[in-house]
Amino acid sequence: MLLLFRKPSGLIAHAVEHITFHQGYLPTHAREVFVPDGGCEVVIDLSDAPKQRWHDEHGERFDMHKRGWVSGMRSSRIVIGVGSGAPMLVLRLRPGVLPSLVGMPAHELNDTVVDLDLLLGAVFSTVRDTLGETLEQHGAHAMLDKAEAILAPLFPARQVERRVDIALDAMLKRNGIGTVGSISDELGCSQKHLNELFQRHCGLGPKRYASLVRFQTLLRRLEHETDPDWAQLALEHGFYDQSHLVNTFREMTGLSPTRYMEAKGHFLNWLPVDGR
Repeated sequence: MLLLFRKPSGLIAHAVEHITFHQGYLPTHAREVFVPDGGCEVVIDLSDAPKQRWHDEHGERFDMHKRGWVSGMRSSRIVIGVGSGAPMLVLRLRPGVLPSLVGMPAHELNDTVVDLDLLLGAVFSTVRDTLGETLEQHGAHAMLDKAEAILAPLFPARQVERRVDIALDAMLKRNGIGTVGSISDELGCSQKHLNELFQRHCGLGPKRYASLVRFQTLLRRLEHETDPDWAQLALEHGFYDQSHLVNTFREMTGLSPTRYMEAKGHFLNWLPVDGR
């Protein structure tokens, strides 16, 4: 498997946090779970075979996506089919970028995956074709070297309400712990107005977004834990009690905390479905 990372520094740095390219990914399991991480992604599939997005871990219902798609803000886990080995680019969008990309409020794509052909039409086809031709003619490393210039037509100037940026920074610094009221007071706006701004630019309201930040902080801590003290972790990460932490885990991952520790994969926010 070929796995490459690139952090944009030029034409699309205002919109994309990082780019991941992978090819030849052929795991033994057929499905993977991605838990909500507070972000949105654009996926560009440089093969022609459609890909599956399952409705749950073990059921038979699925939707098909082809060529490229955008995954909106998630408040619940997503289950995807894997194993094609196709060349794929995954773009992690910066908070608040989604509306300028798709031309609609972010909350309209919550917990939704939409094909980019439907949203962007010819401009996406041109970008995807150029990426594919560059990969075929020059290889993956050269394609990533040229990726920012090729992808630039997808990402106009970022238009995010400054107060949303300030609120996001405050949430991240506090690891999602604290009240929305305290943030709205700092910004000099009502909680209702702050909620409307978040829904439009980020998809979720500030309270729900803060809960994802808090959960992600906990997951990063668990990367270094072998025998977690769940009651202590609940206290340290802003949960009401251990029961609140357990319920949050089940909501986000479909698993209890202890089962998550047994099943979690090699990457944060990623769970192979096998053996669950």
